[in-house]
Amino acid sequence: MLKKLTLAMLMVSVSVVAAEAKTVITCLTNSGHLTRQHEPLMKEFNEMQDEIEVKYAAPAKDYADSHLKMMRASATNTLPDCAFEAYNQLPALARAMAKRGQIVDLAPLIKAEGEGWKELNYTDNMLNLGRVDGVQYGMPFNASVIQWYYNADLFRKAGLDPDNFPKDWDGLFAATKKISALGDDITPMFMWMINGDDWGFQTLIEMQGGAMVSEDGQKVVFDENDHAVKAMQMARRLVTDGGARTDQDRGTQFTAFTEGKMGIWGLSPAGARDMQERVGDAFELRSTPFTVWNDEKGTLPTGGNAAIITTQDPEKIAAVWEYLKFVTGPRGQQVAAQITGYLPTNRQTLDDEYLGKFYAENPYYATPIKQYDRAGPWYGYPGTQNQKIWSEQRSVIKSVMEGSTSPEDGAAELKDIAVKLSQK
Repeated sequence: MLKKLTLAMLMVSVSVVAAEAKTVITCLTNSGHLTRQHEPLMKEFNEMQDEIEVKYAAPAKDYADSHLKMMRASATNTLPDCAFEAYNQLPALARAMAKRGQIVDLAPLIKAEGEGWKELNYTDNMLNLGRVDGVQYGMPFNASVIQWYYNADLFRKAGLDPDNFPKDWDGLFAATKKISALGDDITPMFMWMINGDDWGFQTLIEMQGGAMVSEDGQKVVFDENDHAVKAMQMARRLVTDGGARTDQDRGTQFTAFTEGKMGIWGLSPAGARDMQERVGDAFELRSTPFTVWNDEKGTLPTGGNAAIITTQDPEKIAAVWEYLKFVTGPRGQQVAAQITGYLPTNRQTLDDEYLGKFYAENPYYATPIKQYDRAGPWYGYPGTQNQKIWSEQRSVIKSVMEGSTSPEDGAAELKDIAVKLSQK
């Protein structure tokens, strides 16, 4: 009996030691569709090896909340081991954390993977999404450029051909007017403009071939070549010609679209799966590339987030790096893209082994890869006041869209806000 008891205790002791031998890392992400992809990725990674255990902290509400949590954690030195930060918020966070030695430069880790590894998996444009001041602080995890979703049934009812989505803005607005004529209960369109971040505003600048800041990231330039004025003229047209509404929040309008009461929806492919599930068999849902002004030079800001390492423990740095290689690798990106609709950030994911066949059989989900070459930066301003800049700019853009402020005056105000606050 004693012998059996001793053996049992020894086995328990061994299992405890084995459990303690695992390196445990904690990451921070957002709730909603971001958590929806992280949970299966975490589970698969934890089950595929026995040296590292990934856990997630309570998720942030959204990108703004995540940024705030990370800035506070940086100030109090209570950071998680890794986090997923929005591309436009990354510069402010990385600069603040770099001063305190709290964020890891990933370039040496990438180099240590050996010759050809980087080129096999990532384009330079994708990696550039995680660079700040020339330093590779983040690995591209989620990526998306704005696209159109549309109700093919409403197109037919309006006398439009759903197989020939308008190729330019004049054609788009001609279509929305026909959709509007279907009835007072039908909203023609929605585009992300005065919502949680400046992704829509940057879209109107970049699709002209413009940029938000200079190449060195130190000067506000979105007003050059009248890009800001033209962007505000388009913002106004979204209401006057497109029938877009400024008096309803995104959630209310999303419900209208998924219930068949809206013709066109302009937003990220990140919600493609959720949208398809909401619509079900209510109508024929399609997606198509976004409309740009400058076909030769126009780009679209890449939404999404980069994975960063925020621990200084060498053992945990190595562990987090293994996890980041998995979630930004071909299998991790396959899982993320199929769950959400995001554009894969890993080149190998487009092979038939992963998503090539899936995209061929599901054109609704293939729209992001048709815009791969359009993917441009989601700019961050100099300094650390990106969120405050947007909170003030949003009010100006709303005023322009509603006709209370002229496009010219609005453009000037937007520039003044960005210059003033980026110096703080």
